[in-house]
Amino acid sequence: MDALVLAIAALILSRLVRPETFEPYRRPVIGALQSATDKLPNSLRLPIMVGGAVVFSAVVAFLPVIGPLVTFAALLLILGYGRVTEDALAILTELRGGSFSQAQAHLTHFSGVDADQLDENGVARVTVETQTLRLFTEVFSPLAWFALGGLPGMLLLWTSRMIAERDGSGETSQRWVSLLNWVPLRLYALTVGIMGDRERSRSIWKHHAREFSDGEIGILIAATAGALRIRLGGSRCIKGVMIREPSIGDGDECARYHIEEMVALGQRSLLLWAVGGLLIIAL
Repeated sequence: MDALVLAIAALILSRLVRPETFEPYRRPVIGALQSATDKLPNSLRLPIMVGGAVVFSAVVAFLPVIGPLVTFAALLLILGYGRVTEDALAILTELRGGSFSQAQAHLTHFSGVDADQLDENGVARVTVETQTLRLFTEVFSPLAWFALGGLPGMLLLWTSRMIAERDGSGETSQRWVSLLNWVPLRLYALTVGIMGDRERSRSIWKHHAREFSDGEIGILIAATAGALRIRLGGSRCIKGVMIREPSIGDGDECARYHIEEMVALGQRSLLLWAVGGLLIIAL
């Protein structure tokens, strides 16, 4: 029960407080871990960094007073719910206010996609796609591992993902993160479908997810396209390289108001997970 309360409190606080408030504390922690990772040979990165984080957090988490405080601080630093939501809503506000060039620039920072080549519908589409991808990686997947293993479980995922993103880490670390995400990813996609158009989400996931070059991203995009009754996917340019993906979904072309619908879908999905957590505790 205490873990659930801490997670809910961290999510609410991350949404109420501007994301910039946490960045001065978050950046030094990430920078220190990245620097330590880069100094290690590839073969030792996972066992030393991940193993050390898990052992340390397992000891700290059970300390009176200190344990809950450290756990709450880790939740605030790792869970990116406020960051993702605020960025998406900022792009929506810029589109509604007629600041299209600013919306493009904000989207490039938000997603990594070269938004200069996108029209308004393209900006809305990539914003929705980025929302669902980042909600999974920065919110739902960490929450799943927090529910499974507390602070050690969440740091297991977080440090593994951080290592996989470093240059020279190789495919082993990426496969390890994919393994850790296997169940949470499908649980999140299922949740999105339940809280949206369930039948359409299930159908598009089943028949079109494998068309993507990355099957895991394909599952998330397909489930979201069906849940919101829109079309997602398609080509985009990232750092000068054209990435061609299929356009999937049998609904409307993505428009600016779908950004807000995706925000609401994320909120409903979090609510469902919170209710599920309460039911599990009650049983």
